[in-house]
Amino acid sequence: MRLLDFLVREHVAPVMRAAGFKRSGRTFRLITDSGDQAVLGFARHYVDPGAVVFDVGYRIVPAPYWEWLNRQHWSSGQVGAPPAFVLAVVAGDVVPPPPAAHLPDSEGRLRSRWALREDNRHVCGEALASALRDEAIPQMIHFLDRTNLLQEFRHPTMPVLRLLPLTRLKILLCLDDAPCHEIEAMLADVQPAGPGDDFAAWVRQRLATRGLAK
Repeated sequence: MRLLDFLVREHVAPVMRAAGFKRSGRTFRLITDSGDQAVLGFARHYVDPGAVVFDVGYRIVPAPYWEWLNRQHWSSGQVGAPPAFVLAVVAGDVVPPPPAAHLPDSEGRLRSRWALREDNRHVCGEALASALRDEAIPQMIHFLDRTNLLQEFRHPTMPVLRLLPLTRLKILLCLDDAPCHEIEAMLADVQPAGPGDDFAAWVRQRLATRGLAK
């Protein structure tokens, strides 16, 4: 068995399964009743012949955001589930402790890379399992609550990458149940991203088909 597959099977899968995540290969997914998803995956980097170097990252993808992102193809019914490392509302990294890091003295993105070798596979696996159980999984579950996600955008407290303007995120998170007049008021504060920006038009079309006009 390849080292990375061993690590996923022996150390990652049990922790993720206990938290309710479903596994598909090296991807783990938790879906709420509203369709919002937390997706965690692995990205391999072929940069060191002496180690399996990889990132572990997660994405938070609210259902309305995924629909907006795939709006041109949504009506076909052929849009799949968000893959790992997809463009998302929130992106977070599972950062290794120094003994399991590829470049423990680096800064920025390189610091998030794990280094797995035959002689450290158990140490690396246990470190990753602990990081998932103690940090990443609680973060993902916390962000799957739309109220918590919006609060994090308003008052950032965690080292995650925010990929959407606050007003647009608020509209998307309210799109399923807020009164139409409230969403229209928020749309007035949306600044077009460019000449072809159809966000406001898409939101209004989505509201028209929601069946909850108020």
